[in-house]
Amino acid sequence: MSGGLIDEQPATGDKPPRRPYLRWPFIVIIVGLALPAAIYAKLTSNVRHIEVTREDLGDARPAKAPTAALNILVVGSDQRDDKYAGKRADIIMLVHMSPTRNEAAVISFPRDSLVELPACRSRERRPGQQRRIGMINSSFSSGGIGCTWKTVETLTGIHIDHFVTVDFIGFKGMVDAIGGVNLCIPEPIRDEYVQLDLPTGWQTLLGEQALGYVRTRHSIGDRSDIGRIQRQQDFVAAMAKKTLSSWTLINPVRLFGFLNTATKSITADPGLTLGVMLDLALTTRRLSSDKVHFVITPWRYSTTYPGRVEWLQGPAKKLFRLIAADKPLTGTKIRPSSPEAPPATAPCPPVNSVL
Repeated sequence: MSGGLIDEQPATGDKPPRRPYLRWPFIVIIVGLALPAAIYAKLTSNVRHIEVTREDLGDARPAKAPTAALNILVVGSDQRDDKYAGKRADIIMLVHMSPTRNEAAVISFPRDSLVELPACRSRERRPGQQRRIGMINSSFSSGGIGCTWKTVETLTGIHIDHFVTVDFIGFKGMVDAIGGVNLCIPEPIRDEYVQLDLPTGWQTLLGEQALGYVRTRHSIGDRSDIGRIQRQQDFVAAMAKKTLSSWTLINPVRLFGFLNTATKSITADPGLTLGVMLDLALTTRRLSSDKVHFVITPWRYSTTYPGRVEWLQGPAKKLFRLIAADKPLTGTKIRPSSPEAPPATAPCPPVNSVL
């Protein structure tokens, strides 16, 4: 018999005793295999899932392209739970990934867009949405993510495969977990509404500053939602670059801190599992910058409702048809924004290392 890791002395003529230290390599291997599994289980349990059903989306959905392309709806909200009745989504994006994952397009929908909203059923203590002309981001408060999904599909004719929502409290934690994001600030920003005060030049934005930066619109550029979207796209690109850099990936503590915060901050459909997310993230890491296209839905200022924008139907429909049919945007003449919109950033002095 053996007690713990120490064997009793064998009787005369028995085989020599096994050495305790010979067992340790096997124990280390077992622990090494079990620990990642435990971490994966922990991260998986962090993610909240909401099923968007046929009752939410209706039967007249756009056809899916006959390829392995993926279309993922991304919504940024200021809370995670169901207590955001009356709140509206600040960020609405559609991420299109090509079948071989060697090219991606990110379409931003201005939150101030006046569009024809479809009827959506009430759900999760929300009132539902009547068919009417209204701002695109009101679908989120009216009917939740299912209503936003239906609204974007109806307006664009693009079949959406998955959704993910990110709450802004978690967004701040993700930025802090990677040590902040370096970004060029083209002009001073002093916005009391989002409590942001930044000088020009390269700045390392931590969580609270980062959230203020992606939300500010009152004290920079033309103070429009379009300018804010361009800044959001710049920030997302810079954050993705640092998150997927070796600086983050080769440090287990730093990587776990980021993933733990990120998974606590997101809600997705059941089909968008943690494994799928991680696979897509690592695939994105292999994309060169010229293969990721950030586009704003072609727009113009509304002449009827000051402060609102309307989509340019011809260019917008062309953009949506290309995405729906899984056609590349390379070489197309889709206008990313109105010529009235100023550039999102200005040149900054070079730095030795900008992640």
